[in-house]
Amino acid sequence: MVHKIICIGRQFGSGGHEIAVRTGAKLGIRVYERDILHLACKYGELAVKTLEKADETATNPFLFQGVYEGNQHIVRGLPTSEVLFALQSHEIRRLASEEDCIFVGRCAGYVLRDAEVRLLKVFVRAPFEYRVRRKMAQEGLSPGKAVRMVKRMDKRRRAYYEHYTGQEWGSGCDLELDMGAQTADEAVEKIEKLYLAL
Repeated sequence: MVHKIICIGRQFGSGGHEIAVRTGAKLGIRVYERDILHLACKYGELAVKTLEKADETATNPFLFQGVYEGNQHIVRGLPTSEVLFALQSHEIRRLASEEDCIFVGRCAGYVLRDAEVRLLKVFVRAPFEYRVRRKMAQEGLSPGKAVRMVKRMDKRRRAYYEHYTGQEWGSGCDLELDMGAQTADEAVEKIEKLYLAL
């Protein structure tokens, strides 16, 4: 059976996580986000604390820690970010072959580009000011701290995506959602419509 997979990329603070959770609940399918880190660590027999700092992070060629533990699925001596990307990619492909689901981030759309799945790639964005206000409200941050956090996380996510895919972050999607111009309900409805048509 060929499964239907939604891959959601998102700017930091845009509401991509919320959109994924609400879409999953409406469609009755599971959402995988940080769970992929834990599944990857289990597959490689590595402690989560060994790899969690490398989650959705590009390799720094001048400053990285190599991985030397784990099982036969680990290439010894590679940077933690490279090891994690390989393990997560394996788990994304495995899950996509077993069930309809939603993946948030982790270059899942790219990882599944040649897989036998029906793929819907979504990118969630929003104006910078919208995202700053959202993070201020969610985290209780000052305007300055929220601005720095949004800039830092956007830079990190862009570097991660472009490092592993060689493609521009946010490009090549089937649906782009601007959360400054619509409600979460409207966004979920658009995803649902395309998903049901897959």
